[in-house]
Amino acid sequence: MSINEIGVNVVESGKNTLSLYVHIPFCNSKCNYCAFISMVATEDDKTRYFKCLLEEIKLQSKKYRKEYTVSSIYIGGGTPSCLDYYYIRDLLSLIYKNFAVKNTAEITIELNPNSADKTKIREYILSGVNRFSIGLQSTNPKILKMMGRTHTVNDFVNTVSAIREYGIKNISADIIIGYPGQKMIDIKDTIAFLTKLEIPHISSYMLQVEDGTPLKLMVENGSLDPADDDTVISMYNYIYETLAKNGYERYEFSNFAKPTFESFHNSSYWFGKDYLGVGLAAHSYMNGVRFSNTENIIKYVSSIEQKQEIPVETSKELTMEEKKEEFIMLALRTKDGIDLAKYRTTFNENLVLVKKDKIAKLIVDGFLILTEKNHLVCTNKGFLVLNKIILEIVS
Repeated sequence: MSINEIGVNVVESGKNTLSLYVHIPFCNSKCNYCAFISMVATEDDKTRYFKCLLEEIKLQSKKYRKEYTVSSIYIGGGTPSCLDYYYIRDLLSLIYKNFAVKNTAEITIELNPNSADKTKIREYILSGVNRFSIGLQSTNPKILKMMGRTHTVNDFVNTVSAIREYGIKNISADIIIGYPGQKMIDIKDTIAFLTKLEIPHISSYMLQVEDGTPLKLMVENGSLDPADDDTVISMYNYIYETLAKNGYERYEFSNFAKPTFESFHNSSYWFGKDYLGVGLAAHSYMNGVRFSNTENIIKYVSSIEQKQEIPVETSKELTMEEKKEEFIMLALRTKDGIDLAKYRTTFNENLVLVKKDKIAKLIVDGFLILTEKNHLVCTNKGFLVLNKIILEIVS
């Protein structure tokens, strides 16, 4: 079956564009550090959820189809690849039939290395997937076991090989830094492994010990100690410097890519573009309004099954001040920083003039630079204390 045989509705352009996120809340097992809305479920529960998810897509398309075209689709979780391939095939087929999808759309699916065989990968690609995000996390088997990960490094290699057999080059790997027991040598080995394998996009996330996770309990009872801040900063600096030497650009604080392999979908979040989330606990930002679905799967399913209603849990129209703060916060995470001309056009305000004392001090202290293109950009020193800089500017 080819992409054109499953009813793809493709277009070149539209009045407005949105990025579509689809949440698959299922996993074969739960990692110790994971605080995402995900769970282990029966096949019957998965089937029931999917019916509701497809129905939500139909309901959302009635609101947004006429005004928007879809520029990217991101299928995340959870672990989408823990499902049989036909779930993803049917999901994408329904999206194509209910939304106008650009024929240049970036379509990403998240994989665990040991839950996607060649058959699944082939079917994903035939269904339109053109980008794969794989959760590696570490190349140290002991660290993987401590994390609760069930894959091996060989599983990752085999998954990458299977994807490349079908001609797909756009592959991303996730890694975690600062996990208890993790050493600098582990980071060096992981980065050397990924660069040798020529993975063109790497996302490096600093560990957050989240409430309600097994890791949190282990830290509280003293059985595990997360790496200290200085160690994590050293790990991050090593990743940044080594990847830069290997031709990767840090286009966002946690994301590094070879030229042309930046994630379009993720960039839409950072640049304040409209995005629509469907599924359990999915978040959206449309026309200046931020809203999210319920995190309760029973409520999600019953609302759609019984009422044909999307169970929106929270909704808020951002004030002008909140929009300014988000503009600053998100832009400073990126390599381009704050486009001061765009800020002035958007908010009818000269940011440098309004915050001149604070910005001047941050520049003098080496945390920010003002580029020739009139962008306010974080230095590497600034990236390491990014939250403090953001708070300093917006307060």
